[in-house]
Amino acid sequence: MLKHLLVVLLSVGIVACGKKSQPAPDVRYVKVFVVGNNFEQSASTFHGIVHAEFEPTLSFRVAGKIIERNVDIGQVVKQSQVLASLDPTDYKLSADSANAQVASAKSNYVTQQANLQRYKELLQQNFVSQAEYDTRKAQFDSAKAQYEEANNQLSNSKNQVKYTTLKAPSDGVITSINMDAGQVVSSGQTVATMAVSGMKEVEIELPEAQINNYKSGMPAKIKIWATDISYKGTIRIINQASDQQSRTFTARIMIDNADANIKYGMAADVQVSPLNSTDGVELPLNSMYAKDGKTYVWLMDAKSLAKLVPIEVISTNGSSMKVKPGSVHNGDRVVSAGSNFIYAGQELRIYND
Repeated sequence: MLKHLLVVLLSVGIVACGKKSQPAPDVRYVKVFVVGNNFEQSASTFHGIVHAEFEPTLSFRVAGKIIERNVDIGQVVKQSQVLASLDPTDYKLSADSANAQVASAKSNYVTQQANLQRYKELLQQNFVSQAEYDTRKAQFDSAKAQYEEANNQLSNSKNQVKYTTLKAPSDGVITSINMDAGQVVSSGQTVATMAVSGMKEVEIELPEAQINNYKSGMPAKIKIWATDISYKGTIRIINQASDQQSRTFTARIMIDNADANIKYGMAADVQVSPLNSTDGVELPLNSMYAKDGKTYVWLMDAKSLAKLVPIEVISTNGSSMKVKPGSVHNGDRVVSAGSNFIYAGQELRIYND
């Protein structure tokens, strides 16, 4: 009986050893990025500040003590609105003195004019000589010149009285204030700046090494930090002289269809494609696969097998990269996650969250 049992167990063991186990298929689950209309030009991004197209500095045309300031920073003003005033006392006194000089000069002018007329009649009747008439004519000309000079001085004095009032040259917004009541300012000293209502621009600085890659009229993309809204723009002007300290060239980018959400002084990013830019295909940065000092991406081919393709990276921005066209094409499925554990020919399946 025991012998029979051993024969049965041995037979079962032999049968069991004859059956080989089938290995599980080697499949890797990955995330993919489908290449579509992702062809873009390489672009450079510059940080800037929103300005008005025209930003005049404001100053009094005469010196004096400020007795009144009527505006604050950020205030909207209208053309000819009074912004500040100087003490006009001294200038009014000068105007009064000039007015008295005009009255005196006018009296002398009228007298000399009447005398000249009488001597002209006497000369015609031969009662006076030509020399006497010429003397009266010279006196009249002098009186006339003095009268005209007095009138000019009166006009100047009146203008100086007007200049003690600082008015807005146009509609706009006050962007800075450098004055206050009681302060004594000199003629031409900047007391405020304003942004003239109208076109809004972003001012950026172009590096010296890249200045020849940009020119006026080039299109730009503008993104306002505060609102996270993007706008189209155009390079209006590029300074032809660099800043002596930063060695950069200031450029102004006009914002197309700027709205009220854009305020002066806001920060913005300006993206411009340089003249020497190269077209590229935009791919996720984490799809890059480095090996032996070269860069590749893994593709999932039509049979869902892994295929290693070399690429040439043009630029990166932290989350994406642009690669030279030709290596990948529209419709290609690029592995965007899990590429470090793939080998050529491996079966791939798309992982969905």
